[in-house]
Amino acid sequence: MNKLYIHVGPHKTGSTMIQKFLLDNRAELFKQNVVYPKRFLSIFGHHSLRQLIFDQSLSQDDIAFFNEPHDFIVSSEDFISLERKHWEYFQSVITNKQIVILHSWRRASLKLYSIWQETIKHGGTESFFSYYHDHLARPGQSQMLSADLKLNMFAHVFGKDNINIVDFDASAKNGDLLQQFFKAAQLSWNDEFVSVSHNKHARNASMGLADIEVIRAINCRLKAESIDVSSNVRSVYLKNIDTLNTLGLGELKALILSFSRAITVGNYFIDNRGEAVMVDKYKSNIVNYEPHTTLSKLNITSDEWSLTASAQKALNDISAFIRDKL
Repeated sequence: MNKLYIHVGPHKTGSTMIQKFLLDNRAELFKQNVVYPKRFLSIFGHHSLRQLIFDQSLSQDDIAFFNEPHDFIVSSEDFISLERKHWEYFQSVITNKQIVILHSWRRASLKLYSIWQETIKHGGTESFFSYYHDHLARPGQSQMLSADLKLNMFAHVFGKDNINIVDFDASAKNGDLLQQFFKAAQLSWNDEFVSVSHNKHARNASMGLADIEVIRAINCRLKAESIDVSSNVRSVYLKNIDTLNTLGLGELKALILSFSRAITVGNYFIDNRGEAVMVDKYKSNIVNYEPHTTLSKLNITSDEWSLTASAQKALNDISAFIRDKL
């Protein structure tokens, strides 16, 4: 029986880079009888397929597409948000493929910081401290912190033996995320693959603390005016940096950084708990497990910067400019 590999992300585990690599190397993959389909594709990933599964509305033509005698890989970090009932539906209609889940496991505390940044990029307004508290106050119930919760769901639907996991932190340290992803997907690596190293769109890079804080503040102001911000604020912000600098952006970012401090992450209770649970339940499913001992530094800042007169003046001018551009 051919296989259907479902890469579920999650967010901030190199999904964009993996998707771009798979898309650029469709021809080489097909030599291994593997299809990374253009059907369901949005940008680099199969995000429209996620919506069809959520709505339980796959057409007969969609289902027949997977009947072709090939292995398939589909990828969307939004797959991770689907619930058990959605995957049970998918399994009930895709009956001619062995479904294998590909998951990237990233330790909790550093991942949570990256996810917080991502929420701001897409219109969020919560401060770092508020966002962290909501998850750390209930670590055993937070699917973002406890990877085993989602993996348990996948195991129930598809079977534990049909889950392959990449240790993202080990791959980040060793610089071999793509190679380990291929190992998880039981694919052969070769030197004919097109590299993504020089493609600026191949990864969803983190932004600097000051930029994120400015965008968060603008999101707050525009939402207070009932303006739908989504990711548009970030887009306008990045396209108009030179103009924003004339409105005091550089000075504002320097002010934000003057209120910042460094914290150490990687050895929180939730990190140690998550490591123990993953080793106990899923070590045999992880293709490249390495015990994690490296600590990382994160820069954070308090909200006090926004109370200064100079910050208020710059934010007024910058917010007005971005409002006019939206």
